[in-house]
Amino acid sequence: MISGARGNTERLDDLELDSTYLIAFDMAHSALKNGLTSVSSLNITQYHALIKTFAAGEKGLSQTDIGLKLDVKPNVVSHIISLLEGLGFVQRTKSDEGDGRVRLVRITEAGTEHADGVNKSIIEQLYATFPTQNDVFRSILEASIIAGAHIDPPISEETVSRFPASRALVSLELIRRTFEATLRRLAGVSFNEYRVLQRMCELDMPLRSVDLANQLRMTPPTIARAADQLVSRAFATRLGSPTDKKAVFLAATETGKHKQKAISDTIDSLARNYLWKNLNREQRHAIAQVGHVVIAQLREKEEAERKAALSLLKPIG
Repeated sequence: MISGARGNTERLDDLELDSTYLIAFDMAHSALKNGLTSVSSLNITQYHALIKTFAAGEKGLSQTDIGLKLDVKPNVVSHIISLLEGLGFVQRTKSDEGDGRVRLVRITEAGTEHADGVNKSIIEQLYATFPTQNDVFRSILEASIIAGAHIDPPISEETVSRFPASRALVSLELIRRTFEATLRRLAGVSFNEYRVLQRMCELDMPLRSVDLANQLRMTPPTIARAADQLVSRAFATRLGSPTDKKAVFLAATETGKHKQKAISDTIDSLARNYLWKNLNREQRHAIAQVGHVVIAQLREKEEAERKAALSLLKPIG
């Protein structure tokens, strides 16, 4: 969710990303990515190029323009377009303008059909990941998809209305890569390591790995790897319990707390530039609700299932 007593306002300076929001961000990113990989051989960058060519319509895009919009090198663009052309998803033609040396890339009917199938798969994965049993939660999810489609400025509004989930996937992938690169540069930590450190600093108390795994919706092995890295950098320390020899707790050190605060300020600044800047207040609110309302509902559902399972316990022997 968007945290802080300042709340959800029009001011971008007031928006902060807490651990609950990052849970929703990571879940949405995984669901979106799974929606693509389950029905397509394309990776996200290749699919991004396909969506850009759709947005350009009959006019098409030059390979140079595609490279600029994807922020990839010319040789990478050339490889991507050759791949898409080989699959029959795009076609290259000479431009009618200039000396004819500029090659324009246009999406084909097969490419549009493929994008339709991927977009449908992405939405199905999101609905399977997040609760949509009632109209309120379904509306929150649908509004967040539309909002996500506006994070990366579209070439045309037609793309937003035709492939909103696909554009949300591209946007979250770009943000995730930016976060990862910044975290590595600032502190040498990964996105998951930052999330563990952030949660410990939020609660300001030692936590067991199982507690961190449950609270952050991460697997125990992922938590273990993150803990090892944080301890090696002196950002965290392990603590033992005198009453439970098997219990091992992880706590942020003073160094870790200072580093987390510095990283958090930078991440919030990145979010203002890459996540919130192109969204209006309603769109920011829609994305925030995925973290605040939907994640809370997921936790309540899991707790109810846990209690139901406990009620079935019977004496042994």
